[in-house]
Amino acid sequence: MKTIFLNKFAFTAAAALIVLFSFSSCSKDKDNNNTMPAKKTATLNFSGANEVPANNSTGTGSGQVSFDPAAKTITYNVSWKLGLPAATTTDMHFHGAEDGSDTKSSPVVVELEGFSTGNSGNFSGTTRALTDAEVNQLLAGKWYMNIHSTTVPGGELRANIKF
Repeated sequence: MKTIFLNKFAFTAAAALIVLFSFSSCSKDKDNNNTMPAKKTATLNFSGANEVPANNSTGTGSGQVSFDPAAKTITYNVSWKLGLPAATTTDMHFHGAEDGSDTKSSPVVVELEGFSTGNSGNFSGTTRALTDAEVNQLLAGKWYMNIHSTTVPGGELRANIKF
């Protein structure tokens, strides 16, 4: 009878220790903050009204950008249609700066290649890895995506990026 009692006691004690160590190891991971931040996603709404200065283009566009903090890259998927049927797409890129804002033009940071040069299109891809300074600007809402055309070479459609 003593042997059965001791075996049950030893089994119960061992199980309790396993459970205790399981919870304490989870707590350590949380305390060390070893988790990677989640991807951030923003919806893009392209318009001439977003340009600085604003233009009267009737063109439109939409899309989505996702920022991957582990890779420090932006994945994008956009669609657009320029305002005039005879217009063609001439350039597309991400702009940003330390003092960037929705009401300011900023320099080109990431050039995009391979987009359709027609009046409209769909385009997706992933950027190069961003620098730490670029990541901070992007996450602070200081970046935008711009689509240039033959009729508005300075930028026909702009979408500000807000996560």
